[in-house]
Amino acid sequence: MIRRIITNILDHKLTAYILLVIVLSIMLAPIFFTLSTSFKTREETFRWPPTYLPQNPTLEAYKEVLFRSPILKYIRNSLIIAVGTTAIVMIGGLFTAYGLSHYTFKGSKIMLIIFIATRIIPPISLLVPFYIIMSTLKLINTYFCLMIVNTFLWYPFAVWMLKSFFDKFPKELIDAAIVDGCNRTGAFIRIVVPVSIIGISAVAIITFLWTWNEFLYGMIFTNTRDVQPITVGAHYFVGDELVQWDSIAATAIITALPGIIFFSIAQRAIVKGLTAGAVKE
Repeated sequence: MIRRIITNILDHKLTAYILLVIVLSIMLAPIFFTLSTSFKTREETFRWPPTYLPQNPTLEAYKEVLFRSPILKYIRNSLIIAVGTTAIVMIGGLFTAYGLSHYTFKGSKIMLIIFIATRIIPPISLLVPFYIIMSTLKLINTYFCLMIVNTFLWYPFAVWMLKSFFDKFPKELIDAAIVDGCNRTGAFIRIVVPVSIIGISAVAIITFLWTWNEFLYGMIFTNTRDVQPITVGAHYFVGDELVQWDSIAATAIITALPGIIFFSIAQRAIVKGLTAGAVKE
């Protein structure tokens, strides 16, 4: 009897929607509370019990973040670091993945395992070695330092994803391009890259967003506003005696907004790109 009731509940068409609403509510609750806090007055953010909706909505927190703080400088820094890292990862990853996919050699499979093995190591355990290396090279507190570190973090992922696209690429197109006069590099740049642009774009977008959201290395390897990314810069509103929760919430929304908008626009391309190498035609 109990088994039949459970089966009927699981088979009911509303069950999936109810579970979806519950899961989404749990996931979106912090985002909703952050958005609500960003429109509250500073006094209301310290009120107990807390209010879930702002009683007197105001844009004061956004005005302070945009016009009376260095947050825009932090956003500029994050853009430089994220764009630079994405460029390095994609340029290197494209040639590496294509070479491992179409020009296999003895030990190429072991090399792939080594790539993914580098991501098994917890990033936090590499802080001291990286700091010693960067300090020796006098790269501490520079954009290039964070680009190198983030490249180490995301390069293996890019190679593995891109290789899955190139494994499914029809070799007949490459052979036809070579017959028409292209060399191997020309065939790759003129044929393979344009045809695989959706998958490549998906990897580039994800690499950019992961770099944009990186915090740990940005906090350890930078100590001035001229280089610190926005994830570290949000601590500007954490003082010794007062935490400006309204401004922190506004900073979080401003920081997340570009990624949310960009991902919403490119969502179909990302999903299509990530599944492009999953099915062999």
